Amino acid sequence: MKIKKIIYVFSFLLITYILIITGIQFLAVDRIILPVEFPKSCPSGSRNCVMIGPEPYRSNEQFALRFSADLSTVMSEVNHWIREEPRANILGDWETQTHAVFRTLWWRFPDDFIVNGHYENGQTILYVYSKSRLGVSDLGVNVARVNKFVSFMKALSISE
Repeated sequence: MKIKKIIYVFSFLLITYILIITGIQFLAVDRIILPVEFPKSCPSGSRNCVMIGPEPYRSNEQFALRFSADLSTVMSEVNHWIREEPRANILGDWETQTHAVFRTLWWRFPDDFIVNGHYENGQTILYVYSKSRLGVSDLGVNVARVNKFVSFMKALSISE
C-alpha cells in the first residue's frame, strides 16, 4: 500500500512539473529579435533587465564595450562564449548581432541575451541586453550573466 501511495505522489509531482514546464514554454515562446529591433532601453523600474548601451541599466553605468579588433572577430568571440555556456541556444546570428536564449535549470525560464555591435572610429563597440521573458525579478541572474560575459570579453587580447 505504501509503495502505491509513493508511486501516486511521484506520478502527480512529475505530471505537475511537466505541465508547469509546458506552460512556461507556451507563455514565453521564442521570438527572434532582429538587429533593427535591438531594444533601446530596459523598462523603467525593471528588476529583470540589464543593459549596457546608450541607456545603461543595472550595469554599473557601462555605456559600451570597446575592442580594437574588427567586428567579425569580436562577434565570433561573443558566439564562442555563448556556445560554451550551459543551457544557452543561439536563436539568431547576424554580422552585427547575436540573439541567444538562456534557460534556467529546473523550471526552464527563458532569458533573452542580445549582443549588438558596430564599428566606429577604428573600434568595435558592443551593446548588451539581457532580460527575463517572464516574471518581475530575475533574482540577479541577468546581472551575473552580463558581468560574466563582460569579464570574458575584457580578458581577451582584443579588449581596449
